[in-house]
Amino acid sequence: MTDPYRLDGRTVIVTGASRGIGAQVARAASRQGAQLVLVARSADALAHVAAELPGPHALVTGDVSDTDTVAAAIDAAEGLGGTLWGLVNNAGINPYYRGVVDTPLFEWDDVLQVNLLGAAAFARAAARVMIDARTGGRIINLGSIAGLTGLPNIGPYNASKAALDALTRTLAVELGPHGILVNSVAPGTIGTEMITQLLQANPALAERLVAKSPLGRIGEVQEAAEPIVFLLTQAASFITGHVLVVDGGRLAAG
Repeated sequence: MTDPYRLDGRTVIVTGASRGIGAQVARAASRQGAQLVLVARSADALAHVAAELPGPHALVTGDVSDTDTVAAAIDAAEGLGGTLWGLVNNAGINPYYRGVVDTPLFEWDDVLQVNLLGAAAFARAAARVMIDARTGGRIINLGSIAGLTGLPNIGPYNASKAALDALTRTLAVELGPHGILVNSVAPGTIGTEMITQLLQANPALAERLVAKSPLGRIGEVQEAAEPIVFLLTQAASFITGHVLVVDGGRLAAG
């Protein structure tokens, strides 16, 4: 019997794969037999992640909001052979911290170009390949609990993640007849390198975040990555249009 959790011979594109959750998704999917196309802006960081992967892979350096990067990733997937099975839209930015009233429109544009339009461009391109192949597939968008709440001072980021969840539901309905399942994963606070540095520099913030969690801690990177890989597998064959919250119960606690 075939293991429904394996991804042997299946090609998966992972954006934002040079660090954090994206890098961990790449490692976990490779261990499950996937062949990977890793996309990020830093060639050196991508090479570092790629050196840890046991399976076939290709690297694409570029910004996800650039149509040339999208085309290069699709070409790289074809170059690996086999059929494009999965896309993990992980790339995202959150560089600004100010109230909506004080946020200039160019900052909204910066965030939406990457977090929403970049993801939409990759999803559109991948879906076209999957439809033509007639073998189904998986698209996973990286949301956030920020898209389900009203966290202050990060309005563009909140809006981009809420819009990404809406896009997920729409794509799930449109692509379902083609056997393509589309879901979103919404992590809470996860101990990526960036978050760990932030919390080390601000112990009071770390205490507040821990206090809000029923589990009494922030999440580990692999705890966000493994559910994403699960959604790529045949074990998740009847899940689509869903936002999977991975937050240690933070939203449930109010």
